[in-house]
Amino acid sequence: MDRRQNKTQAQIKAVFVTLLAEMPIEKITVSRIADLANINRGTFYRHYKDVYDLHDQVLSDLMTDMTQIFKATYPSESTYHDDFKTLSYLLVTYIEQHKSTVAVLLNHPQAGAQAFRQVKRAFIQKVLLLEKDRPNNIPSLVEIDFIVSGIMGLVTDYVSQQLTLTADELYEEIYRLLQKF
Repeated sequence: MDRRQNKTQAQIKAVFVTLLAEMPIEKITVSRIADLANINRGTFYRHYKDVYDLHDQVLSDLMTDMTQIFKATYPSESTYHDDFKTLSYLLVTYIEQHKSTVAVLLNHPQAGAQAFRQVKRAFIQKVLLLEKDRPNNIPSLVEIDFIVSGIMGLVTDYVSQQLTLTADELYEEIYRLLQKF
């Protein structure tokens, strides 16, 4: 994909996230996105099937980025607690950089619960996959679900500004909690 296509997709996604913050997804039209993004409808359809496909792609992009961070920094046997520091820091940094998008996706009245479940499920699957090779003290599915749900809850509250922490404080809290497991 060339630079112009990337720029167009980024523009479409930015307009979509802005609209999603203001209204239900059912009320968002391709025409409205095209008008605000200063493109024609054909350009939109060249990249996406419909508004729901765009929503799925925005969520997929976030999940892909976070999963890559997760896979690259998930602790190995020898550096178990140290790597949680790196993992926590990089995830919180990414969330801070994409705070408005994460907030809209996780807190949206219609689509938020689905986005939360998708992200949670992806992280649980990654932990199970990465922990299956660890010989000692494999955490149970219940523990993993509890930890991931708790962190997701903190992130959701952070991006919706219900939790009055700085990004650094959030990172420290997540790291502190992960050290206990």
